[in-house]
This record gives sequence, C-alpha cells and structure tokens, in this order.
Amino acid sequence: MSIGKQAGKGFVSFLFRSVLEKVMGLIAMIFLARKLTPYDFGLVSITEVLLYTISVFGTTGLAEFLLAYRKEDTKEVFSAAFWFNVVITVIVLAIFLAFIPLWAYYQRDERIANIGLMAGGIFVCSQLQTIPKTWLSKNLMFDKQVKIQAPFILLMPIGKIIAVFAGFGVYSLLLPTLILQPILTVLLYQQTGISISVKLYRNRWREIYHFTKHLIGANLFTRITDQGDKFILGKFLGLDKLGIYNLAYQLSELFTSQMVQVSNNVLSSVLPKYVDDKSKLYNYYISFLRVFSFLTFPLLALMFICAEPLILTLYGPKWIEAVLPLRIFTIVAAFKAVSSSYGCVMNTLHLNKKTFMVTAIYAPVHLAASVAGSFFGIVGIATAVSLVKLIFINWNIKQVMQAMSKPLVSWYQQLLPFFSVSVLLSIIVLLFIYLLQVKVIPIVQIGISTTLFLTCYILCFRVILKDDTRSIGEFLSKAFPRSIKYFNLVFKI
Repeated sequence: MSIGKQAGKGFVSFLFRSVLEKVMGLIAMIFLARKLTPYDFGLVSITEVLLYTISVFGTTGLAEFLLAYRKEDTKEVFSAAFWFNVVITVIVLAIFLAFIPLWAYYQRDERIANIGLMAGGIFVCSQLQTIPKTWLSKNLMFDKQVKIQAPFILLMPIGKIIAVFAGFGVYSLLLPTLILQPILTVLLYQQTGISISVKLYRNRWREIYHFTKHLIGANLFTRITDQGDKFILGKFLGLDKLGIYNLAYQLSELFTSQMVQVSNNVLSSVLPKYVDDKSKLYNYYISFLRVFSFLTFPLLALMFICAEPLILTLYGPKWIEAVLPLRIFTIVAAFKAVSSSYGCVMNTLHLNKKTFMVTAIYAPVHLAASVAGSFFGIVGIATAVSLVKLIFINWNIKQVMQAMSKPLVSWYQQLLPFFSVSVLLSIIVLLFIYLLQVKVIPIVQIGISTTLFLTCYILCFRVILKDDTRSIGEFLSKAFPRSIKYFNLVFKI
C-alpha cells in the first residue's frame, strides 16, 4: 500500500476515533453541565494548570523524536525512550505532589488535594502510553491504535455520567478516567507487542534530550501561556468565570481539536518520508491543508453562527455568558486549525530551535494581554489573547513557508477560496436569521442555519469554484479512494 493510501486510511481511523470521542464527550458534558456548577469546572481547571505547567518538563517532544528518527536501530532507541520516559515521569509526579498542598492552600479549597492526586494518576498513565502509541504511528498502524482505544472512549464519558448521578460531584470529572486509564495502558503494550529491553540505554538519553530540549522549552512557554490566562482569570474574576471561559474555549474547538490531532498524528508520521524532496513535501503539505480547510471552515462557520442556540440547547441558560467568548474563540480556532501542522513541518525538518524562539517571545506577550484583558471581564481577556494568537500564528505560517522556500502570500492564496466562502456565507445566514424575526426554539434555529449554510456552500463549490473542487477530488481519490464517488456525487464532478 502506498504512503498516501496508508495516510488516508490512518486519517479515517483517527477521525472515527476523534468523532466518537467528541460525540461521547459532548453527551457527557450535557449531563455534567446541568449537575455541576461553573465553579466545579473551574476548580478542576485551576488544579490542572499546575500539573500541565510542571509536566512540560516530562517527555515533551519524545514522540516527535521517535517519529522523526530515521536510523535502523529503532528497537534500541524505543527502549531507551521508554526508560527515559519512566524516570522523567516519576520526577514530574513527585514535584507535582509536593506542590499540591500549597496549591490547595493558595486556592483556598481543600478538594484540590484530592483532585490533584487523581490528575497525577491520569498523568502517569498518559505518559506511559506515549511509547506504544508512537510505535504504532511510526509503523503507520493507525487502525490498530484506534481499535484498542475505541472501547475506552465509550466507557470514560459513560462513567462520568454514572459518577455524577451517584453523587461524586466534582470528582466525576476525573474518577472514571483514573480507573480506566491504567487498563488502557496495559492493553496498549500487550496489543502493540513492542519489546522493551531491561537495559536502560542511558547512553542514548543525551541524544533524545538533544532533540527534545528545544521542544521542551517551546512547550514550556506554550503551557505557561495556555494555563497562564486561566490562572489570571481565576484570580481576577473567580473560578465560576473560569468555568464559563473554559467551556467556551473547549466548545470552540469541539470539531477542530480532534481533527487537528488526527491530521498531526498522520502528518508527523508521513512528512518524514518526503524529507529528502522539498517539492514533494510542499505539494503533499499544501494539498492536505486545502482539503483540511475545505472540511474545517464550514464547521467553524456554523459554530460561529449557532453559538447562542448551541449553548442554550446543550448546557442551558446559566451558561449564556459563554456565547460571545465562543464566537471570538471560533475565529481564532479557524486560524489555529490550518496552521496547526507548524510543529509537524518544523520537527520534520529539524528546525526545533526556531519554534522555541517564537514561543519564548509569545509567552510574555500573551500573559501581558491576559492581564490587560482581564480588566474588561471574560470578553476582554478572550479578545486580548485572541489578537495575540492571530499575530503569532501568522509568524508561524511565515516560518513554515520559508522552510519550504515559498513566499508567505502563496499560503493565503491556496486557502483563500475556502476562507472567503465561509465568511461570506456566515454573514448571509446571520442576516437571514436576524431579518426573519421569528422566535423559534434553539434546536430549530440550529437546523435552519445549518441547512441554509451547507446548501449554499455546496452550490458555491459546484458552480463557482469548480477548479478548487476538482483539486480536492484529486487528493481524495489518492488518499481516500472509497470516498471519492460520494464526493463526486455531491459536487457533480
């Protein structure tokens, strides 16, 4: 099977997993958001701020190193990476547990100590899963990885629903995951059949660290910024506002976060195969990006249009304050989604140092914007950090294009049709809903908006943008041959 078809098969497998994960997570959230308060969600979030910040010193960059590794002694380097992973994970966990009592005292809620212990256990399992997951991805065995994970994707959200109705309160957000993650970890090692030597291979640890050190630095700054705005918001505006902010942010990435994870998993495994030919690397990258934009932009446009009825339908009126931040975050999510492969490209070309330099500058600017924005409430902080993200996303895009010896403007030219159609149709649908002046229940408004938008979107690519539609079809025919007949049927190719 060709690399393109393997990549396509992997994308479908990961997409299935991601859709399943999002659907089940959304179902669980509908129940959890009605049984728990915004403060409960903020409490878990502020605890995870500490863990996520410390954990960056763990095995950040380990998967990227193993995927980019191109020598023959892969079994030895995987064994070395396993023991390197174990040692660092134990160190990070010890530091985290030492800080938890102080964090609980500082946040003035004793439940943080219990939440911290649970989050720490989940972290350990997540870290240990890095090696078998990376082994499967490196060998393009995407479907096997999904088959192992799928049952747990179903069980974890179901467990959360059961726990919240059983009266476990805020602990319902973590307890089922804590119980099931160790089982998943054991199964991944058993089903992968990866052979781990008892020898530590400490002589290889320096090689691993040399590759990952810039990724660790870059991710440290990224974690500080991602968690820093939550910490600032929690202290300035309260944990209830943090819960609303988090919900808006997570919902804005309902579709894109999983699609991004899927695409990056595949690209991280596939792009190194083209590293010796920049022309092929660029062509595959840009073709993939165009297909990704074609699928992603309409989903985000619908999220923007339906923000209010979506919040009311899923979570109820007590979360209505999340509507405007959701719309702001949705705009940023569009740019984040199509630039998310930045790390894949830079790691493939071993340009890790450049990513570190960008994030080192980004971190203080982001935190300064968070502080300034916090004086204007949730909307203020959402707007401020979004503007900063948009500026730095463009810097990332410029670096990627320079690495491929292409001008920045060509990136925008390739994606312009998908972006412009989505923006134009969003304005038209919002005007239509506003001028209709008919009060309907939220779910009906979502249905009308979705039907109108998708109909117009399909017509635009069937009638006006035929050349772009054909190029999308050509890529799909190579990567997803089974899907092409349906695509041609819808778009009349």
